[in-house]
Amino acid sequence: MKRAVTAATCVLTLTWGAIVPQAAPPAPPAPASTGGADRTINCESHNYRYRYCRVDTDNRVRLERQISVASRCRFGDTWGYDSRGVWVDRGCQAEFRVGRDGGGSGKTAAVVGGVAAGALIVAAIAASKSHHEDPVESWAVGTFRGFDEAEGRDVEVTVMPGGSVTGVAGDASFSGRWEKDRLQLGQYRFRVDRSGNGFKALDEKDNGHSVQFRRIGSGY
Repeated sequence: MKRAVTAATCVLTLTWGAIVPQAAPPAPPAPASTGGADRTINCESHNYRYRYCRVDTDNRVRLERQISVASRCRFGDTWGYDSRGVWVDRGCQAEFRVGRDGGGSGKTAAVVGGVAAGALIVAAIAASKSHHEDPVESWAVGTFRGFDEAEGRDVEVTVMPGGSVTGVAGDASFSGRWEKDRLQLGQYRFRVDRSGNGFKALDEKDNGHSVQFRRIGSGY
């Protein structure tokens, strides 16, 4: 009888220890405030080449100070941004203020035990990946150049991970949008097919109007 009581006591002790969550260790002291979520970054185009500087911009970017002397930084022409970073091109070098003032993007976490914690973590990771999935495939991010025979001039476009596009045709600047296998450039809308180290853009309204683009700069 004594052995049975002792065995039962051991089982209860082990079971209770598995059911009751252990006390969480004390949290480390919070770091000193950095003045909100916004911060300043440098993004520089060297040798007049396109560069994409990855940073969480929260879709808020302000040019704080131009560093380059010979090249002007003009929004939409030699610099721009999307939610995932800032880009510069053709010699623009500058300091940019990115993000939102205050702690609006801060996150809190609850302490949970066992299987529930694992399920929450897995769900959070899946949601994060889905939210940050690039709308443009990696091969299509960067700067490309081609010759538009219909217009009789060189065309250069820069495609950013968020899908926004800027470009120059001759002396004219324009903006556009990349969505899956479609590319909107100014008044034209092209169907895009990957080709070599670039892509071929075929006018949806005119099969005789196409531009073969080749990569001249990386997007990363």
